[in-house]
Amino acid sequence: MTSSTATKKSMNRLKEHLDLMKQELNKTNKQIKQLENKNTTEWKGLDKVDGKSIDDLKQHENDIAKEIVKIQKEIKKSRSKSLLIAELSVLPAVFLLIFMSGITDDLLDSSPENPVGHMKTRYFTENLRGDTVDTWKSWRLTGTTLAVNILKSPRVTDHQLDVIHNAIASEKTVEFDDSIVHKGPKGTTSVYYQGWAGALKSASKEDTKYQVPTDFNFINSSGGEGDIIITLSNIKDSDGYTGYTKSVTEENEILKSFITIYDISNLTDDQLGTIVRHEFGHALGLGHSTATEDLMAPTIDMTIPYISECNVDAMADLYNANEGRQTVCEK
Repeated sequence: MTSSTATKKSMNRLKEHLDLMKQELNKTNKQIKQLENKNTTEWKGLDKVDGKSIDDLKQHENDIAKEIVKIQKEIKKSRSKSLLIAELSVLPAVFLLIFMSGITDDLLDSSPENPVGHMKTRYFTENLRGDTVDTWKSWRLTGTTLAVNILKSPRVTDHQLDVIHNAIASEKTVEFDDSIVHKGPKGTTSVYYQGWAGALKSASKEDTKYQVPTDFNFINSSGGEGDIIITLSNIKDSDGYTGYTKSVTEENEILKSFITIYDISNLTDDQLGTIVRHEFGHALGLGHSTATEDLMAPTIDMTIPYISECNVDAMADLYNANEGRQTVCEK
């Protein structure tokens, strides 16, 4: 068995494991919902599901989420290994191409202006496309508005609230050179969105099966009102997470999402805005990206902390009933 075949089989096993974990997460979410709705006639008096209490299920849910992140990292690592094997296989041809192109004349030029030992070099880059963003579940709205309730602690400032509002409701865009994140040669650019409102309005230009949420109604209530509830905590997460999103679902529909941002007093404005964008992406139905520099990567890279064109494409796919799939990035 060749190394490339072994890597491919390993990748397939990881993807199968990932699918199983996602199915288990969906099942656990349903069980939690059953216990949370135990006051209804159907579930009245229900304290456990399959012998597990709601605390047991929530712990199981957290363990599954960690396992999913771990598997996604392994898939990324296996994919990188496959690319390396592919690159090594073409090295002889590249080396021959270098000689045929006359670049060696620059390297070995022994003129007085360029004595041997002072070598000139050239390089080329190849744009390796194919990174993906996972789609999970979507909201099924009759309109285009989601209610967002921000629960703040006493230490949260009005300025921090403005940063959060901007990360969600801004329609501003910014362009970055593709060479910054190795997505293209210097001089080509990509558009990034500073807030989800702008990104979602771009996604809504596609003809999708379900309404893409493009408007947000911010409310300030200490209760459980709202579709997406954001809790701002001064506490550090024991596992080191900066944010956490939990969504209550029914089949492929998101019914409610809960976002927690940790250690908010020690976050810079850029960090806070980026974490909110990332977690809000989960609350809207996106999973993680295999591109390490993407906003939706499992570990957030602050190089370009904004919503990418690939995230927009993934959102359009998701709301066109392509749940539980992967959107392939064009760059």
